[in-house]
Amino acid sequence: MKKVAFFMLVCVCGWFSLNAANIEKENNKIENADEIAVCSLKGIVYDLQGGEALSGASVTIDGKKYYTDFMGNFHIPQLKPGKYQMTVDFISYCSREVEIDLSTDQEIKIDIRQQ
Repeated sequence: MKKVAFFMLVCVCGWFSLNAANIEKENNKIENADEIAVCSLKGIVYDLQGGEALSGASVTIDGKKYYTDFMGNFHIPQLKPGKYQMTVDFISYCSREVEIDLSTDQEIKIDIRQQ
């Protein structure tokens, strides 16, 4: 009988210990939520004079290069909120630098002109 009571006591103490550890993990997840918040940036690159979308233009942000699709669209996922310097380049067009301040998901239009 003493062995059964002791076993039950050990099980109950173990359960409380595991539950406390899980609650602490959940609290840490909530506190760190701001650190893992991400935004996405979508946009289109087009010719300033003709208004045509530019397929294959490069968009560089945070040291990574992305390219526009056939419709001139680009999508940059998982950026942390903050300020970024973005550069847009296309053959025979003037490079353009744009400052982006991300706090939520954004969609932008970028026009560039021929040289």
